[in-house]
Amino acid sequence: MRNLLLVSVALLGACSTVDTAPPAAPTTSAVTTSVDLKPGTAWVAAGEGWADEAIAVYDEAKAYVLENAVTRKDNTWAVVLDLDETVMNNVEYQIRRESIGESYTSESWYDWTQEKSATLVPGAEDFLEAVNAAGGHVAFVTNRSDTEQLATEENLADLGLKRGEDFRILLTRARPDGASEKDARYDLVGPLLAAQGYPGVEIVAYLGDNNGDKPVNPGNWVFFCIDQGGMYGDPCAATPGPDGE
Repeated sequence: MRNLLLVSVALLGACSTVDTAPPAAPTTSAVTTSVDLKPGTAWVAAGEGWADEAIAVYDEAKAYVLENAVTRKDNTWAVVLDLDETVMNNVEYQIRRESIGESYTSESWYDWTQEKSATLVPGAEDFLEAVNAAGGHVAFVTNRSDTEQLATEENLADLGLKRGEDFRILLTRARPDGASEKDARYDLVGPLLAAQGYPGVEIVAYLGDNNGDKPVNPGNWVFFCIDQGGMYGDPCAATPGPDGE
């Protein structure tokens, strides 16, 4: 049984170079490059082992929230998810940066978000459908900039995830002065749902790929970790990438 707080799956090692694109699952973009990639990036780009692990985490999260839903009335509970590398897969951006020997910059990231080319992380769509069907709410809390919110919602809509149907809240980070820590925005989820006509909603689960994708203080919720291969930030996976345990 996987640990609910940090989920790791034994995986086959991924080569550091991706030469050809393998057949891709419907929610996984196939990437073709001859660039020498970092092991974690190559693992996500190849799709197979990474996709299997992401689906396994989402399946465990779904089982947990559906078990909780049995004892709760509709519209009284919610889940909160990060977006990047949790719901939206941005490995193509990372490949582009590594191909020119560069890392993340806010300027290149802005350009990427405006392309609206992110794909779905495998398992995410099925999980969100299950939450909504069981009477829960979905909120996204992301460190994407407020100037990127419109393109983000359009990218999500292109992926079949629409505000009001698949999620109710999307909270971005104000730039340039907004804090990257998300706790202040997590505190807004309940009041915003109340303002929409759903008072007293309890958060039962958080899902993310970084340690900051959950509140600092423990609560009556469970955190589920998506392994993004250590591409960004402070990964929640104990050992990010194909050799994680």
